[in-house]
Formats: sequence, structure tokens, C-alpha cells
Amino acid sequence: MSGIIGPETLVLSMRRLCIILLACLAAVPAALAATRSPGDGVLELRAVYGSATINAKGVVWGQMDKGTLTVTDPLPGDGDVLVNGADKPPRYLPDGSVQYMGRDLHFRITGGTYKLQFANASGIDLTTVGVGKATILPDWTVDDDGDYAVDGGKWKAIPFYDTLYLRFGVKPAPPVTTTTTTTTTP
Repeated sequence: MSGIIGPETLVLSMRRLCIILLACLAAVPAALAATRSPGDGVLELRAVYGSATINAKGVVWGQMDKGTLTVTDPLPGDGDVLVNGADKPPRYLPDGSVQYMGRDLHFRITGGTYKLQFANASGIDLTTVGVGKATILPDWTVDDDGDYAVDGGKWKAIPFYDTLYLRFGVKPAPPVTTTTTTTTTP
């Protein structure tokens, strides 16, 4: 029996492992349920070349192989904007936007309202969960401008000849208020 872990050590470590695994299994569905609200949709881009603008309320994460990313946060503090991999320090524009340039940019916005503008971009891969709209102008110098999917639909090729306009998610309807009127008859 030399070289084998003692039974009391193995049992204790296995108990700890089981508790950790059970805690993880309980946490994952709760985290996934918290990330989506009624009416939220999904916009996914895969290997997109060209220019794109995304106006949305929700979360976004992704990366871009090369290009310029301008982030506008009209309501500062309603979400965190994280961008890594810029070749140069960020450039702060007069309208409050922040511009990042470089290769292998990684970005994540953890909630709130935002506007992302990609210019001269290659290899945009992103996922947006929330409600919003996107405009994609393909790069006419490449053969394959990438793919997109909206609200869990199938992947579709980005048309190389025209600007693509997309909407995702559904804004919740405003609450309905009813008014009652009474009439009296003489």
C-alpha cells in the first residue's frame, strides 16, 4: 500500500471537490438567468470586415483583429467599458467618446446604454445581448465580409454589395393605463 494516498485524505478531498462542483452547478443557471431580461435579443458577428455601428442597451463582448473602435457611453456609470490591446493610448474625443486603435482589441461592456463604431475593421467577432440596432457597411475589397446571426437565428453571410441594417431584441411595451369615463343619462 505504499505510494497510495491514505483513505482519510482521499475522502476529505473528494468531499471538498463534490461541494465545489455542486456550488458551481447551482450558480451557473442563476447567472445565466440574470443576464437576460424579457425582450432581450442577441446579435452575433463572426469575422466581419468593414465598418459597423451598434447602438444598444445591454451587454457586449468580443474582439477585433485590426481597426479603430470608438465607444460612446451616453449615460456614464450605467455599465463598465473595458477595452484591452490598443496599440496607442485611448484618444478622448470632444463628445465624450473614447477611441481605441490597434490589433487584437478585446472589449466588454457590462451593461447600460452604449454605441460602438468600428472603422476600417477586420475580423470583428462579438456577441451583444439586449435591445438595439446595428448598421454594417461591408468592405468591398475582400471576398468574404463575415457572417451575422440575430435573435438566435441561423448564421447568414453579410451581403458584399450593400449596407445591412439589423434590429435585435424587443423593447418592452410601455405600461398600459386605462381611463374610465362615466356618463350620466338624464
